[in-house]
Amino acid sequence: MTGTVFKRCSCPPAVDAAGRRKNCPKRHGSWFFAHDVRDPSGRRRQVRRGGYDSAADARAALQASLAVTGQGVRVQDQRRVTVAGYLESWLERKKDAGRFRPSTALHTQGHLRDYWIPLLGHYRLADLTVDDVDRALASLRRQGTRSKRLSPSSVRRIHATLRSALNDAVRRRVIPYNPAALAELEPTRRPKVRPWEPEELGAFLDASAGHRLGVLFEVLAMTGLRRGEVVGLRWGDVDLDKRVLWVRQSVVQVGYESVVGQPKTASGEDRRVDLDASTAGSLIAHRLQQDAERAAFGAAYEEHDLVFAREDGSYLKPEVVSRTFQALVADAGLRRVRLHDLRHGQASIMLAAGVDMTVVSKRLGHSGIRITSDTYTHLLEGVGRQAAEAAAALVPRGSGAHRSG
Repeated sequence: MTGTVFKRCSCPPAVDAAGRRKNCPKRHGSWFFAHDVRDPSGRRRQVRRGGYDSAADARAALQASLAVTGQGVRVQDQRRVTVAGYLESWLERKKDAGRFRPSTALHTQGHLRDYWIPLLGHYRLADLTVDDVDRALASLRRQGTRSKRLSPSSVRRIHATLRSALNDAVRRRVIPYNPAALAELEPTRRPKVRPWEPEELGAFLDASAGHRLGVLFEVLAMTGLRRGEVVGLRWGDVDLDKRVLWVRQSVVQVGYESVVGQPKTASGEDRRVDLDASTAGSLIAHRLQQDAERAAFGAAYEEHDLVFAREDGSYLKPEVVSRTFQALVADAGLRRVRLHDLRHGQASIMLAAGVDMTVVSKRLGHSGIRITSDTYTHLLEGVGRQAAEAAAALVPRGSGAHRSG
């Protein structure tokens, strides 16, 4: 398969002795290339591109196009599909296949609607370059949204959406490479968490003990469950005799709706979380209170087998849980932290108690131990010193072991 390069300008056409059109020798106009290719139906089509500054640039583009079409990239997609069109179709395919958690689908749709389609949607997919993506990312970093600037970590999440969509385009052989995968991103550092100290946590648990959701916050603090996991916890997933629970579902808030789905990570599904005796006792007392509520509502009670529910048995809204937590923190006069910091606090306490990092990672349901290490390494200063002393104590030494050098 071959092609040709040629020049187009406003000068009258000139031909050589054989009647073939000659390229204009003047330094104006632009260079084009063209070549034939057969589409998947077997029909011959012509691929033509222009706007190159030199014949060398046009030849390089010709060779790239020949390589692309030789790899089976669909010509009709290459010629017509815009970035906006592909992103929208990709999102619909993912939704139809059920490969998105509801909250992920909502965030992905927002990334496409608010950022990528306005910035890149008008480009033809086949013409999108790394420079185009770099300029769009620079625009995100400069402008963000009307209400606030985007943090580097937010830009990375938004970028990940585009990279995933274009990976799909490469897999389908619509484009030869993923320009988003080669874009430059600002380096980010995982922020250091600063959960409550044990004294602060104890003060909060004492202050909230009389609240209807007090046991919910105790379970969060003493197990490290995520908010959606504790809201979705069912009595069928709790064994109070063995003092253990299993995380099998999670509730996320999508708009005003509470949607039941899988836990956040695959490693978080069906994970076993052991309970201490005090937390198990609190759950027993909570169950008795819930039985009284069920009896009071009678036939109007919604039975979902939930450990933590509204008075009528219906699902709690995750955002309501967070707002209730903040109100209780303010009433107790404690240092303000996020609800999610109760999860960090559980990790902090376990690491301070000398629990192995691998055990902590599994208990929290992290997708990998690296996340646990990156998040909590700064909490290990005292633990490391204790470990060094404990290891040294196991090594027998002679009486002269402490002589100075």
